[in-house]
Amino acid sequence: MNGPKRIAHSDLVQFFKDALGAVGVPPHVAEVEAQIGAEVDLCGVHTHGARLLPTMIEHIRAGRTNGAPELKAVADYPASALYETDRGIGRYVSAECMDKAVDKAREYGIGSVAVRGVAHWGRAYSYALRAAEQGMVGLCFTNAIVNFAAWGTSAPSLGNNPIAIGVPGTEPVVLDLAMTQSSVSRVRMAAAAGERVPLGWGLDAAGEPTEDPQAIIDSGRFLPMGGHKGSGLAFMVELLTAGLTNGLLCFEQGTLENPTDTAGGSAKLFIAIRPFGDWLPERLAELTAHLKVAPPAPEQGEAQWPGEGSFRRRSEYLQEGILLPGQLVEELQQLAVELAIELRWA
Repeated sequence: MNGPKRIAHSDLVQFFKDALGAVGVPPHVAEVEAQIGAEVDLCGVHTHGARLLPTMIEHIRAGRTNGAPELKAVADYPASALYETDRGIGRYVSAECMDKAVDKAREYGIGSVAVRGVAHWGRAYSYALRAAEQGMVGLCFTNAIVNFAAWGTSAPSLGNNPIAIGVPGTEPVVLDLAMTQSSVSRVRMAAAAGERVPLGWGLDAAGEPTEDPQAIIDSGRFLPMGGHKGSGLAFMVELLTAGLTNGLLCFEQGTLENPTDTAGGSAKLFIAIRPFGDWLPERLAELTAHLKVAPPAPEQGEAQWPGEGSFRRRSEYLQEGILLPGQLVEELQQLAVELAIELRWA
């Protein structure tokens, strides 16, 4: 296996565009996908950035994901709208929908856009940040395939249904979390790298806690964060997305072994709120300053505001190049050879 390598952010963006262009994705779609996808790795979250590119290419080639999607309005009200798209590529569709929510919020104070029939969107963080960078509070929700055992069940029965909340400031604050203790992608990466995972992330086929990521994947028994609380939140996000849009519910989307989510089965909701005045960034700064002077808990590490780690890594990686793990380096090099495109390392 290859060791870790660094790549300039601009070169990773270009690789995304070249890879997507090689399978017929239009330039305006590839541009958005590339900017959002590369930014995820720029923030150090290598489970949801370029790692998803080979699977995306595979689905586009097989006709399971539409690389040139159109949004069709199902309902359009002054402050809200519902769209559907035919297996639309996830990051582009999600960015378009959040931008439409922001436009409505500029005019009406609040805007919401729901959409059904969307492929994997990558990282929820990206769209809450997109709203915050335009001066709006952003909220986004998605449902997912069945991938964890709901509280009180012994088999996979709900999706981990990520949510994100972004607040504008000098450095926007963005909370991004799934309803499982860890994302499925993070466990998959650990399994591929031969690493262990913390106890509490999932159970094996016998229902026992395990540090073996492959055992968790095989059983499908990822554990909800916060026990019954995470399970309840996942249930409600299901209703805010698939329920609200009349899209596919989690159990209608497939399984971890045969997912249709990446092929266009999920539903999403984007909300933008226009701040009522210019005081929100100042109040945000006051709250983060308060957090930083609170008595520390050494066993938990430094207190950080949501998304602070991403902003720190972003600054470092812009200067030094994005450090990609060896497993991902190998996957991208294989993709470059397969598509006959250039992959430039720092």
